[in-house]
Amino acid sequence: MLKEVEMPKRSEDSFIIHNIIPLFSKLGYPSAGDHERIKVKEVPIYRPSGGRSGSTPDIVYYHNGEPLLLVEAKKEHRSHAEALKEAERYHLNFPREDKEYAPTGRRPRFIATTVGREIKFYRHRHELTEDGFSKPISEAIDILTFDELLKEYGLARGYKPKILSPELFKKEFLNGLIAAYNHSDDKRITPEVIKNVAWHILNYLENQKRYVSKYPFTEISEDISRYEEIRDIHKRFDLINSLGPDIAQEFRQFILRSFQGNEFNQYLTEPCVIAFMLNLLGGIEQDWKVMDFECGSGGFLAGVVGKGVPIENIMGVDIDELPYLIAKTYLTLYFKKSGVSIKDIPIRQDNGLFFLGNEWDLVIGNPAGSAKYEKDDIEEVLENLERDLDCNSKDDKFSEYNFSIQQAVRSCKVGGKICLVLPEGFFSNSQDEILRKYLGRHCKVLSIISLPRGVFRKGTSTRSINTGSQTSSQKMSILYAKKIREVIDGEGVEINDMDLNHPVFLANVSEPDSTAGKISDWLEPRLNMVLEEWRAWQAKQQLSEIDESLIKSAVLPIEPKKKVKIQDKQTSLFDKVIDIKKPKETKSEIVIDKSLKDLFKK
Repeated sequence: MLKEVEMPKRSEDSFIIHNIIPLFSKLGYPSAGDHERIKVKEVPIYRPSGGRSGSTPDIVYYHNGEPLLLVEAKKEHRSHAEALKEAERYHLNFPREDKEYAPTGRRPRFIATTVGREIKFYRHRHELTEDGFSKPISEAIDILTFDELLKEYGLARGYKPKILSPELFKKEFLNGLIAAYNHSDDKRITPEVIKNVAWHILNYLENQKRYVSKYPFTEISEDISRYEEIRDIHKRFDLINSLGPDIAQEFRQFILRSFQGNEFNQYLTEPCVIAFMLNLLGGIEQDWKVMDFECGSGGFLAGVVGKGVPIENIMGVDIDELPYLIAKTYLTLYFKKSGVSIKDIPIRQDNGLFFLGNEWDLVIGNPAGSAKYEKDDIEEVLENLERDLDCNSKDDKFSEYNFSIQQAVRSCKVGGKICLVLPEGFFSNSQDEILRKYLGRHCKVLSIISLPRGVFRKGTSTRSINTGSQTSSQKMSILYAKKIREVIDGEGVEINDMDLNHPVFLANVSEPDSTAGKISDWLEPRLNMVLEEWRAWQAKQQLSEIDESLIKSAVLPIEPKKKVKIQDKQTSLFDKVIDIKKPKETKSEIVIDKSLKDLFKK
């Protein structure tokens, strides 16, 4: 009678050596006898408290002493998800401080899991989350041969750095820099992190040779592993030959993603609002000179550049370091600047209320208000602007936007355009009456578009408006005007009724019942409807009939002396009856559009 003999179980080490390593050897990986390049159950893993955990990764592949690939192997009855979870734990606690296993303090960037004879590969990288954190992830990728793995590290013989596609620039380059510069325990993206990343890109483009030495110039701590991570990024990717509009736009999107969910004290303008304002102009000539004197992160200049305005025709100024750096980095990438030519980028860190010339064809932007510009600079500001606009021998009671409005009007040339985002209260507050008269005296107001609350909430300071920063709940409007008269100091703000004898296009955009998700998802379609109405109204001075009209027009073709109240699901910009009278055929009598005239009264 035959007895069933129970075979001894194979050890885990035997399974790894006789099954898994030969599987990888077919892909060109070192064999079990290559003790310098393959470590089986040798790499120690330490607990956060400092002691050894007793467990080790199954395999770690090395090259020139550096760890490249961590492998976690499971038998057939297990799962890849289980193996990956364990591998990620080993990766997190990899002995970076032990020079025997991590000479430059770096973990391997790749993970592989096996279940039976099935292999899966993952790239370990960082990704910016929607709530503003740098999060480590394991991204599934195609299986890599050993030669392909070396190329990923820039270690293959004859390796040439990769040209960066926008996707690679975002996933590998920018997120790699973020990880290297982010020292916080919770990995939140802070203004300091963004500043260092922007500085890094500018410094590298100015003198990339400083970044290929053993200790490249950086703005980070004395952590050698961070130096090496940055050096590896530049060794793997050719930033210089990747420059252009696509990379620049990805950098811009990266900044917007970074600001989401954070209090950066920066009042970001949604890209769809910028695009709408540029389209409102009806066309931008390439020979125009364009300025944004409180340029922030450069969104409006980015839009103008995209319309074909050359670099020598634009200027951006901001008093704060962070937006200045972001704007300058964006345009440096866009215009493919490097070396000494970076100095040609027309972005200045300065007070935007100082004299910047008065021959600009377009002054555009989202000014933050004047409070931060007044501090310590008030006398120099007043060399350019007026303190007594109504000439009553007393200083005006400066509202937040006093100097910003003055600067926009003074900087624009006669015949030029002004397009600004302003608080809606500017058009009705009694303290802003002087400013409205100042605007009406020197400009022809063409359009006012009221935006919903919350459009500017991302990255916005929640301090009171009186401190000089716009708030997330503040309701804003877009002002579009054409300059008709030069400014003369001391001339006052009284308006000739003739200056108000023109139609004004008014529109109110309300928010939907739900504003969940991205602002642009619900705002952009509404702005596009307004734009269509604006173009139709320009052509025939009347609105087309649509079911979901967002427009409130100040002038409609109606019979003389007829009062019209605009009826719509939306609320009128000023929520009032508009009394419109058709001008008589006479040169001596002037009839003023009441809705415009009321802007200049208390």
